[in-house]
Amino acid sequence: MAVRRSRSVRGVTLLVAAAAAGGLTFTGSAQAVVGDAVAGGAYAFTAKIDVGGQRACTGALVDAQWVLTAASCFVSDPNEASPVPSGAPQQKTTAVIGRTDLSGTGGSVTEVVEVVPRADRDLVMARLAEPVTGIAPVRLASAAPVPGETLRAVGYGRTKGEWVPDRLHAGAFIVEKTVATTVAMTSNGGSICKGDAGGPALREKDGQVELVAIHSASWQAGCLGSDETRKSAVESRLDDIGQWVKEIRALPQESQVTAGDFNGDGKEDVTAFYDNGTSVDGKNMSSLHTFFSNGTGFKAPQKMWTSTGSFNWKAGKLTSGDYNGDGNDDVAVFYDSGTSADGKNMSSLFTFYSTGTGFKAPQKTWSTPGGFTWEAGKLTSGDYNGDGKDDIGVFYNRGVSADGKRASSLFTFTSDGTDFNAPREMWTSTGSFNWDASKLTSGDYNGDGKNDIAVFYDSGTSADGKNMSSLFTFYSTGTGFKAPQKTWSTPGGFTWEAGKLTSGDYNGDGKDGRYPLIVDTLIIGS
Repeated sequence: MAVRRSRSVRGVTLLVAAAAAGGLTFTGSAQAVVGDAVAGGAYAFTAKIDVGGQRACTGALVDAQWVLTAASCFVSDPNEASPVPSGAPQQKTTAVIGRTDLSGTGGSVTEVVEVVPRADRDLVMARLAEPVTGIAPVRLASAAPVPGETLRAVGYGRTKGEWVPDRLHAGAFIVEKTVATTVAMTSNGGSICKGDAGGPALREKDGQVELVAIHSASWQAGCLGSDETRKSAVESRLDDIGQWVKEIRALPQESQVTAGDFNGDGKEDVTAFYDNGTSVDGKNMSSLHTFFSNGTGFKAPQKMWTSTGSFNWKAGKLTSGDYNGDGNDDVAVFYDSGTSADGKNMSSLFTFYSTGTGFKAPQKTWSTPGGFTWEAGKLTSGDYNGDGKDDIGVFYNRGVSADGKRASSLFTFTSDGTDFNAPREMWTSTGSFNWDASKLTSGDYNGDGKNDIAVFYDSGTSADGKNMSSLFTFYSTGTGFKAPQKTWSTPGGFTWEAGKLTSGDYNGDGKDGRYPLIVDTLIIGS
């Protein structure tokens, strides 16, 4: 029997699947399962995936921020067998989730920002730019499909009468055989067509739905444009990859970093506060990893803490200092605690105290009774009163006054060794001082044993079009701060937006310098 050549090859694992099946056509190249149009709102976890405006696939939401789909959707050249690299997709990719009818406006539309391929099958985990809310992810099956079992195949691909349908379809298939990484099945009322690649094959029992496999290759009998009569398809098996999905879901994503001597050895280390996405039960997950300095470089990162309850990375702002005076720097997170019953903005401070080899679980060391807004704060740390324990400074956005001036304030949370005292307002601008134009850092700039606060400030543009920047310094008096002094200003051409700030005693004279460091990107390699 002559074997029809594949019209599109999308990845090494697909090629293997096709060879095992005797030359099936790959399903990832353009637009649904030939079967019945599904009811509105059904299978809301199904994703329509658009890759670069050139290819369409289907996927399944298995986590608020992760979709399982076919790796073959993301190969660079559909006519060549090539592995899919981890990282950002090579072409802009978007996912529409929760929209049974694509001509509607419901559900969620978000970009795919990362793919993590599975080496042994046609499969990737695709991370979404934003978590999907209001749509429950589908549960991953833990039991393998068995011969004779009926599965429901779902997809947005081509039908028998439409090249690019705008509605989700579903059809029945009978399992023929399950092997190590794939499931062979044959039509019992449906057909898997182009555009269905990565779509879910579901087990439906007692009102429960489980994700058993995803579409990889098909003969495409009954699909528009195909005269094939064979009804077989090959699926990527999923029931044995639960641990892998769990590990990918918990991978560190975005991060914030802070530096300090966290083990007290006299060398500065780096701690990263990571976003670990959401757990299966919808909790926000975060973690702390520390890169300890060995004097010439950094040791591999060590995981110091992982949230067990819900700790939202996006609700945290990071700083560090020796808050209890034990010689080891600690980590503090200024946290958005939402809104109180009476509508007040709530904020908290959580402190990870260093043990010298790790960190204790975070302690809530301050919480507002209401009215202190997390979004309005920028953080820094230093020993502002000279008592040997670092405090926290918050530069606070007061908004715009009635006469159009931009107002800012400086608050300090002084440490008592175990907690932080309620914030004290140390300064509020009388003229216009723009919070949005400010970046801050701390250091002992005059060598008096008390840390001061510096603000790197965007001073706009000069008459001849040059970018202008300035440094303002709040010198500590021990009980408060003097009014800010302009301690440096560029003659022109020093761009505020291009600067990131840090402080240190760079010339060894006992006084810290304010150093606006021009960098494009600071990267901790993965």
